[in-house]
Amino acid sequence: MAFPQGFLFGTANADHQVEAYDPDREDVWDLWERCQGLTPRGQATDFWARYEEDIAAAAAMGCKLFRYSTAWARVEPSEGVFDAAVLSHYRSIAECIRKHGMKVMLTLHHFVWPVWLERDHEGMIGNQFPDLFAKYAGQVAAALGDQVDYWITFNEPSQLTFGYIKPWWQSRYYMPPGLPRGSDVDAEAEAVGRLVPNLFLAHARARSTIQRLQTGAKVGVNPLVTGFPTWLQMLMDWGACHRSIGEALFKFTNKEALVSERGGVDLVIAGVTARDQTRFEWSDPYLRTGKAVLVTQLYQGQDLQSLALKKVGVIGVGNQPESWKRDLPGTARKRIYGNYDDARAALLAGELDAVYGDAYFLLPEGLAQASALRFLATGLSDEAYVVAAPHGHCQLLEHANRAIASFHASVADSTKMVKEAKRPVSLREVFARDPAPPLHLPERRDMRRVRRRGKIRIGIRTDAPGVSTTSRNDGLEVNLARRIAHEIFGDQAALEIVSLDPGRRLKVLEARSGWLNWAWRFWGTTTLIANANWWYLGTSGRLAPELCPAEAIGAQDFVGLDYYWGLPTHKLNRFRSLEDAAQGRFIKAPVWPQGLYHALRRFHRWFPDQEIFVVENGSVPIANGVTRTDYLHRHVAQVARAISHGIPVKGYNYWSITSNREWGHPFDPNTDFGLYFVDLDKDPSLARVPTAEVAAYQKIIRSAHGGSSDARNAMVTTTLETFPE
Repeated sequence: MAFPQGFLFGTANADHQVEAYDPDREDVWDLWERCQGLTPRGQATDFWARYEEDIAAAAAMGCKLFRYSTAWARVEPSEGVFDAAVLSHYRSIAECIRKHGMKVMLTLHHFVWPVWLERDHEGMIGNQFPDLFAKYAGQVAAALGDQVDYWITFNEPSQLTFGYIKPWWQSRYYMPPGLPRGSDVDAEAEAVGRLVPNLFLAHARARSTIQRLQTGAKVGVNPLVTGFPTWLQMLMDWGACHRSIGEALFKFTNKEALVSERGGVDLVIAGVTARDQTRFEWSDPYLRTGKAVLVTQLYQGQDLQSLALKKVGVIGVGNQPESWKRDLPGTARKRIYGNYDDARAALLAGELDAVYGDAYFLLPEGLAQASALRFLATGLSDEAYVVAAPHGHCQLLEHANRAIASFHASVADSTKMVKEAKRPVSLREVFARDPAPPLHLPERRDMRRVRRRGKIRIGIRTDAPGVSTTSRNDGLEVNLARRIAHEIFGDQAALEIVSLDPGRRLKVLEARSGWLNWAWRFWGTTTLIANANWWYLGTSGRLAPELCPAEAIGAQDFVGLDYYWGLPTHKLNRFRSLEDAAQGRFIKAPVWPQGLYHALRRFHRWFPDQEIFVVENGSVPIANGVTRTDYLHRHVAQVARAISHGIPVKGYNYWSITSNREWGHPFDPNTDFGLYFVDLDKDPSLARVPTAEVAAYQKIIRSAHGGSSDARNAMVTTTLETFPE
């Protein structure tokens, strides 16, 4: 079938993810990334200066819609002061989009807001937020509203709740602003109970302001929709309409696991990165390191390109096998090794030309053969190492955090370790400059068990300095383990170190009772109001009035949604893969295109007279074994299927036009959604390199609007058949 005349294929980006950092116009995510030790945006893709290039690239693919966002922190750098030059710049972007024959979709709030708003007015839960947001929207509408075809007030309002909800298996809030240290479920419920109606009011008042200035303006939002089975989604939506906020939060944010899992050790300090976190609990980072390449002093090359056709050892632990595809030349001959000791030995014996892995373990302090080695490249990524524990050991990890903080304070400045400051839980602590933990921790079952034993068992990988025989010194992990023992018992000798195979270093934490916590998490997550369709339940009049004020009911001109991942009924046992996606490990995210069709059908039933936009849909290069090209074809096919069933889908945006900074996550294949690849960390020129999906998307657009009917039908039918219900 052909897509209808006027259907809009498009693409998108977002201000914080593509605009270079401006220290004079920080937003809350800039502050959050810095205080949480996340990857900062830096130059990003420098869209601010290079927007014409990206817009032209979108137009060349055949796109007829381009979505971008204004940065509130740039538009209003201090309260009540609006920057005319910034507004003029954003108008120039809109004019450029129109010049290239595309319609403009503009987002006003893409997860970020000014620091002054959070510091001085309690941010989005403050009483003044709806009117302050409407005032900002009015300034944007006055400056460039005549160039905008579709307005998005809030990007994924459903996700904004996670700045106020911290599940029991996480030590940190997923996004800003967080709540003060020690906040309980009642405080979280109170905050979400203020946030949700504030978002509705802010949206409704911004829409009224925009339409007063620009008659006929079309205003909506784009909640993130996760693909759950229809029966489960109906239960979740029913719960959002019939249960209080406190009831909808208590399971998800309960302060303890259902059972305290007992593994072979109490803690693991073994080069576990911050992205190995969905199955265990974890500490603050004890080390920041990054990918690097090690060679001998005799190696003649000077850069990564010299490794073409060379033999490179890759440590097959963690995400190395994924990241080397980005960092090493495609013609390099890779050999996988199970640990750093064996790979280094092969390098020194001349069996390898280089070894790729984490800098700290490649060349640890005290290595006997250090003088024969050098780094060919460092800083290929920015990663945090953490201490891991089984679920139910949150108090034990709090003691580990104290040990980490005191350990960092005691390490000499000459160390190669990049030290972390004690991380605040919320932006409130940043503003108050008081992130201190409580002095006394009431003892829980995990600590009582350790104390009865009289020592703590800590697992450390066999190739870590101090455990490995190749190093003359005790390494960071061994010294940190002693510090933890001293923190708990007052005696660093109250410690048992267990050597762990690097490739199986987390297996020792697994417990037979783990499935009970999995069930507890699944129940809590699926009954959480944040995962219901609460935004459209509100605007359709189904939500309780204390959550959605009457002012916001019906306050939309189209239906927007974002869709990426989902699980059908028979794959709900893979629920953790959704958590992987939530932690930025999108390579493991579950692909279920039919979930998009079900969402389109559901929202059409609720709003039969309104057009629908797929505002975001996209993938990393490979997700759950599905290539980005296949992902694109399969999801576009579901849009075509919906249209064939009479659902008025007006447009589809692929996310995103280029690689971008994914909200504090390291940049690697886990987080790269771009049609055009930009090497954000290693290419100062930020060159836009087309991926295979550029041609694929261009072909889809041409087939949808200009190809023969047989070709169009073949595209849709084949794609649907390759991904059955």
